[in-house]
Amino acid sequence: MNKTTQKWIKGMLLIVFAMLVISVPVSFAQDFAPPSVLPGDDFDIGGYGDACVGLADRIRTGNITLRQIPCFIKYFSQTLIAVAGSLSVIFVMVGGYRYTIGSDEQKDVAKKTITYALIGLAVSLLAWIMVDIVLQFATE
Repeated sequence: MNKTTQKWIKGMLLIVFAMLVISVPVSFAQDFAPPSVLPGDDFDIGGYGDACVGLADRIRTGNITLRQIPCFIKYFSQTLIAVAGSLSVIFVMVGGYRYTIGSDEQKDVAKKTITYALIGLAVSLLAWIMVDIVLQFATE
């Protein structure tokens, strides 16, 4: 295969991948209903009693009490950990794409990308576990 054909195939695979990334979530989102319980709702959330009640409004106004700090830390850390985990999964997919399409030198780089992405995923999972354990001990 010449270089033009290889570039054309890579471009077509990239377009198909982009279409899958866009179309699959859209097709699953048709029956999506937003969660019925949000941090600002009046609801007893996960062992914190009523400390999480109205948290979103208190964050907006800046009237967070000392008792609500664990709830704030929990939601903030879960958001950051979810972003880190999502980035790790994306980099595993990028590394896999590079591995299947690339030359021998690019395959070595792709292996390192996948390895580092999996290490990042493991670190984000451990961070989630540690934050959960620390918050359980801090709020008992």
